Amino acid sequence: MTGSVDFTEDSPSTYYMDESGQGGDLATAGPSLDFRNQPVFVLAAVGCDAEADLAEGVKSIRVRRFPQAVELKAASGHASPAAVSDLLDVLERVQAKILMEVMDKRFTLAATMTNTLVMRPVGSSDRDPKAYWLRAQLAECLHDAAPTAVYDAFLDACRQPSEETIKAAFRAILVWIPPSTSRDTLIGALRFITLDSLKDFRKAGLRRPEVQRRFLPLSDPGHSGKPVWVLPHLSAFTSLYARINRLRNSRLDGVRILHDEQRYYADILASAKAADEGLAGDGEEIVFERADYRFGETGDLAFVPSDGLAGIQAADLLAGFAMRYVRDILAGGSPSPEAVAAFRRLADGRQAHRGVGMNLMLSNRDIRRCGLVPSRDPAVSPR
Repeated sequence: MTGSVDFTEDSPSTYYMDESGQGGDLATAGPSLDFRNQPVFVLAAVGCDAEADLAEGVKSIRVRRFPQAVELKAASGHASPAAVSDLLDVLERVQAKILMEVMDKRFTLAATMTNTLVMRPVGSSDRDPKAYWLRAQLAECLHDAAPTAVYDAFLDACRQPSEETIKAAFRAILVWIPPSTSRDTLIGALRFITLDSLKDFRKAGLRRPEVQRRFLPLSDPGHSGKPVWVLPHLSAFTSLYARINRLRNSRLDGVRILHDEQRYYADILASAKAADEGLAGDGEEIVFERADYRFGETGDLAFVPSDGLAGIQAADLLAGFAMRYVRDILAGGSPSPEAVAAFRRLADGRQAHRGVGMNLMLSNRDIRRCGLVPSRDPAVSPR
């Protein structure tokens, strides 16, 4: 909770954002859920008001390590462990704040399925910490054990919502988990809760389109006019904006968020920002230890090219490095000792009580595989 402590004295008013691993929405997951070979998405924000000092530090890294480059870009191979380690030195020196959302798309899809099809929110009790904790456990179960057929059925329902496709999504879970499974086990509880949700679907009127939409994630219009579902960038930005609000103690007046230029998703992200801010007006605001959705003031969001902006280049390097590191770990790879040291140093910035650092949208099993200790937001842990 924000409490009475004023964090704004050492909290920057300018935040630079960039992402890595953007392969579209999760409903275009592809065969075997390969997500177009981009299974991990990362959105990074670098908060820094010492723009000139940051620019000088980033320039020194470029001149020393990549003298032929015009600017630093992860896509050009500049997010090496050595360069990232140098960058962390620079960010520490200029007292920058690092905020990151690291998302395994399969786990994010499991969490989305949990929060819509399996255990749809129905009232204020769903904002209780115990409810969040239970949802997290169910998502872990889906991610770790559910076959691809369960995800495929859910994605089919997202793409073509109907009575038949949504019932098929429910049925895929119920067929996967035998009826004889004990309710005292997590997977048994998952089956029981899913069956209860199916009953609610039938009672509410499963032929009505407005009812069908309640059991699926909302879609947004994509750049081509086609709807997109569960856009990783959208949920990551929503979280980061609430974390900046937390870090700033709800004082966002005069705050600038400079996001790398977006051809496809700028309008969606701007709408997400407005939706975040609107929560405070309808009583639906949510307060976590690391994020505060009670927006009393609003910041400015602009989409700008990375040319000449050291902050966006820094965010790009951090996002690209973290994305590749986690992607390789999930694929069974063994990062170099230098990469492990740089990632752990970056991850050491996790401070849930301040909103800064790395928020990991991964299963506990995969967080451990990354060499870290699972640490959910304390507000989500059972009391």
